[in-house]
Amino acid sequence: MSDEEVVMTPTKKGNTTHIRIEKRKKLELNDDQTVHVAGGQHKGLVINKEIPDDTDLGRPQLQIGFNCFLVDQKTEKRVVESRRLKFWYVDDTDYLDQVTTAYEFFKELVQPANFPRDYVGFIKKCMKQMQKPEYKLAKKIDLEIRQLTEQEAPLTPGLAKEDKRPIEEIVREKILQVLESAYPNVLEVEDLVRITAADEAMISQQLDELKSKNLVREMENGKVVRHVLEDDKTESEVQLVKQMPTIAANQQPTIAIITANYCEKLAVDAMMDNKTTFVKYKTEGESNVYTVGFIGEHKCVSTKLPRIGQSRAAQISSGNTTTRLLGTFQNIEHVFVVGVAGGVPHYTNFYKHVRLGDIVLSRCNDKGYFYYHVDQILQDKEGNIQYKMRTWSPRDMSLQRLAEKLEERCTRHPEKAPWERYIKEGQELLEKQEADFNRPPKESDRLYMSIGEENVIEVQHPDQPEEAQGREDAPTVRFGVLGSGRPITKYDNTRLEFAVNYGITCFDCEYDQVIESIVGNRKDSFMFIRGISDYNDGSKNKEWQPYASLAAAAMMKTIIKMISNPYLSEDDD
Repeated sequence: MSDEEVVMTPTKKGNTTHIRIEKRKKLELNDDQTVHVAGGQHKGLVINKEIPDDTDLGRPQLQIGFNCFLVDQKTEKRVVESRRLKFWYVDDTDYLDQVTTAYEFFKELVQPANFPRDYVGFIKKCMKQMQKPEYKLAKKIDLEIRQLTEQEAPLTPGLAKEDKRPIEEIVREKILQVLESAYPNVLEVEDLVRITAADEAMISQQLDELKSKNLVREMENGKVVRHVLEDDKTESEVQLVKQMPTIAANQQPTIAIITANYCEKLAVDAMMDNKTTFVKYKTEGESNVYTVGFIGEHKCVSTKLPRIGQSRAAQISSGNTTTRLLGTFQNIEHVFVVGVAGGVPHYTNFYKHVRLGDIVLSRCNDKGYFYYHVDQILQDKEGNIQYKMRTWSPRDMSLQRLAEKLEERCTRHPEKAPWERYIKEGQELLEKQEADFNRPPKESDRLYMSIGEENVIEVQHPDQPEEAQGREDAPTVRFGVLGSGRPITKYDNTRLEFAVNYGITCFDCEYDQVIESIVGNRKDSFMFIRGISDYNDGSKNKEWQPYASLAAAAMMKTIIKMISNPYLSEDDD
């Protein structure tokens, strides 16, 4: 590097500024263009005069685009800048090295602890990074900066659009969400008043409205429960029971499916035929819901974990519900945990970048684990981060082997994707439900990164290489390791650092007690199937949750139908 300088040349066209930063040998420098040659700690940096924007740099080999949501310290107003880093590399740099170099460069550039708050500082940091040996493969960078107008600027993350709906409509939606989270448990009006912070008269009025739409059912003593709209397109029924009816041993379900969100349960049940739902109802304590039906030739039972929030009591309740499920149906051979999760983004690598609507199947890593749960983050005397965590993997690997066969089939015959057909069939069955199970518009798939204080950047998704297969309107199927635990999912930095260290594909809400119950009940064959609904832990983006739930349920149906015939094709279905 001693015979090289890092040269910055600015150009401007309209309201867009291009900052070209490239490595040049000292003999190639043009003194007539040079404005400043740095010395001291900045030795090796050269600033050129601004030149007309008439130079065609050609197509970059890789680029990362992002929006900066910055706070003007004087006016306290937010401004949004669009910034795009375009990379060119030395000859014969392979794609993986291109991706790694760009990602590491970008990650260092936007570190929250020293993210440059002003224009000049940002450019200087880019130049200083170009001097580092770890970025020796980067030959040239073009930094494109443009301040967006108020009309162009996307909504600042964390700031919801003003909700101009009538207060009655807002409260009605909140009531429904609370009842769906608690389902199949019944709640008292006092519970709804406390949770929604609305007055009792408003709650009672909106409950009457929901009852008239058949969305809420009133039970004894004035308690209420979410009413499941029955599917009139397939044979199905709902029965309220105090005790589960006895099922003959040879007719017992052999597959159990566990969900946590209301839309997940609806999606899973839409995959079943000839189903009956039993609500084991209790006026006090926890109720249970079991839907028994067929997927292919397999008799299955699905349940929903009744819980509100992420408290430890709610997690223990989830474990108890799982234990009751496996105790009630004792012939279970395989357990599926199906629903939504948060994807781990890869800002530069298209092939690893998990998008909203994608499907992730749990798969063991080279250490033999497919689920990591972090209980605590500790720091030793040297300042090194240590994770106090638990890990799990199934003892029976039969479902893992089916997933491997499915991955092979995806590679050899990408056009044969029965889960896509199951998604469409599910959407038809669920069209009358309150939730919208259609795929949201791609514009709603937005990716953010916190850079400290109130400042946030929105990162653009990596561009799809020309040779890459895949469609924007269909889920990409991925296989990987899941992580969970509030200590790591709470903050962007800890979550992404843990994901890199342990190869995490997506993050879950806390299912540690569920897995403990599955393992404790000696169920050796289990699998997680997750639809990606956000980039955290699956609990944030309500818009994508129904579709992501349906995508996961459709993949579950595909795997279950492969249990009898591992080489099932769409034509065999």
